[in-house]
Parts: sequence; structure tokens; C-alpha cells
Amino acid sequence: MEENGNIRYRLERLKQVCGDAGNLQIIIYANPDPDALASALALKKILETKKRIVNIGYTGAIGRPENACMIRKLRIPAFPVSEEETNRSDIIAIVDAQPHFFTDFNLPRCDIVVDHHPLREEISAEFVDIRPDYMSTSSIMTEYLKATGLRLTRNLASALYYGIKTDTRNFMVDMSQGDMEAIKWLRGKADRDTVKQIEFSQFSREALDYFSIALVRRRFLNGVMFSHLGPVPFFDVCVQVADFFIRVENVSWALVTGVVGDAVVVVFRNDGLKKDAGYLARTAFGKIGSAGGHKSMGRAEFKQDALPKGLLLSDNRGIEEFVLSSLAKIDPVFLPVLKSVRR
Repeated sequence: MEENGNIRYRLERLKQVCGDAGNLQIIIYANPDPDALASALALKKILETKKRIVNIGYTGAIGRPENACMIRKLRIPAFPVSEEETNRSDIIAIVDAQPHFFTDFNLPRCDIVVDHHPLREEISAEFVDIRPDYMSTSSIMTEYLKATGLRLTRNLASALYYGIKTDTRNFMVDMSQGDMEAIKWLRGKADRDTVKQIEFSQFSREALDYFSIALVRRRFLNGVMFSHLGPVPFFDVCVQVADFFIRVENVSWALVTGVVGDAVVVVFRNDGLKKDAGYLARTAFGKIGSAGGHKSMGRAEFKQDALPKGLLLSDNRGIEEFVLSSLAKIDPVFLPVLKSVRR
């Protein structure tokens, strides 16, 4: 948790960076998730003035029904953003992401970065607040809001509470003191009934088809549950399946892969017991694409041209073998599943 003096200093620095800018664009990388949406809404609340317009844009598309429900129920003004719109902005801020995440979106520059993912490379933005010990960016933004003294609306409190709830797996992972203080402050201010309604919108009827594919193709050996879904419309489908698999009895690693457009997405979940999903993702795939995460959850994404020569995205067994062999070189726990694919 940041000391009061330190967070106030950061808040003043944040406002100084914005100066007299009249147009600020907050960008959410790829598909907006609850933590990113809540963090963007909080930053908008802090920085918007009568003379400054603050817009929230996302570079991908809304994948999960719960995210669409969250935007609708909590009235979050988030919309798709183009590179042209971004170029016209006086100030560009990103939350719950870092500049190197943007591989398919031409980010002209970045002035403000607030994130909780581990720092992989130096960031040249004027304002940078990255805290890898925090489990959610929403917790960081809650500290800023507390320091402003601004009136916290019920919708914003609900968004931040839900953002923390999702990124901490319903408060089950090891949290920092800052995360716990944020939850404590928000709990009585959030609309818990609305949060429940959003949670109950997690799955679309179409997503059930992918669960069927995941269950049919699943492989379970040595505590590792693995399934390659093939083509999926959004990477969130892989996330949903992985979140489901990690709750299965005796599963210590849940690994779900899918092909989204021209890229392979690998989603990691684990039981949190002396494991590091982020490290595994970065070590196995960081040199061929974007990869990272935290101890209990991680993600990697790489394109067709990063695959071995002759391996196509449509080759399900080849993708399975490539992913598992890359992981088995780092951790032998994945060897039994790899051997089952090669039989």
C-alpha cells in the first residue's frame, strides 16, 4: 500500500502531466476486461474537468458477455478506438497494460501508464505507476480516488470492486496490503446486487459450444489439464475454459490454447502453490510473441510466422505439440501430456 504522502505526490504529478490538455484518450488494450474497464473509469473520474474531455477506448472487441453487461449496467462510456483518434489526442493514457502489449495497434506514444503487470522493458512515458505486487490495477486506482477526496459514485465503486474481484479470483489469491485495503474501502460502497447480476452473465449460449470442444479434447496427466480449442472468436473463450478447468479436482495447472485470427493464444492458470504462470509464459514464449502474467495466471500470444516452418495454425495436433514441448523444456510437469499428444 502506498503511503498517503507518496500517493498524493503521484496524484499531483499525474495532474501536472495533463497540464492544460483538452483531449485525453484512455486506451484499453485489446478486449476490455473488468479490471481495465474499472481502472479506465476511475482515471476518467480523476482527470476529467470542465475544460478537458476524457474518452475511454478499446483496441479490440468485447468478448465476454459479463464485460458487455458490466459496461451496460454500470454505464461505462467505453467504445472502440481507432489509430486516427488516438493520434489526435493531446494526452494518451493506458491502464492495465504497457506500451509493448500493443502489437496490432499503432500506439503513437504514451504519456501515462498505470498497471499491475510485471515491468518487462523501460517505459518512456512521463507518468508511470507500475506495481507488480498488486493483483489488480483497480486497487491502484482506488488509492488514487481515496487521495482525491472526490465523491465515489455507486457505479464506480461497483466497477472497481468487481475489477478486483475478478483479478483476484473472488479474493482467493495472495493479495497485497493495497489490494485488501481497496476491497475494504469499496465493499460497503459497491452495489453488490448489480455485481452479482454481472457475474451471472459470464457465459453466452454460443460459448457453451467451446466448452463442449474443450471437454472432448481435454487431456489430464500429472495434475495438468490441457485442451486446444482450435479457432475461437475471442481469447476470452480460452480464459473462461481455463478458469473452469482450474477448479476441477486434482488440477494444479490448467492450460488452454486457441487460434484467434492469425495468432495462437495460450492461457495459463494454476493452484498458486509454488508456481509462477507469468514466468512460465514469458520464458516459453516471450521471445516469439507477447507473454506475461502473475504467479497464478498468465497468457501468451504469438503469430503464424513465429511457428516452426511448415506448421500451420489449422494443424491442431502440431500446435498442441509445439506449445507443450516449449513448456516441457522449462518444467517437466508438462512431459506426460506432451507424450500423450505424440502417441
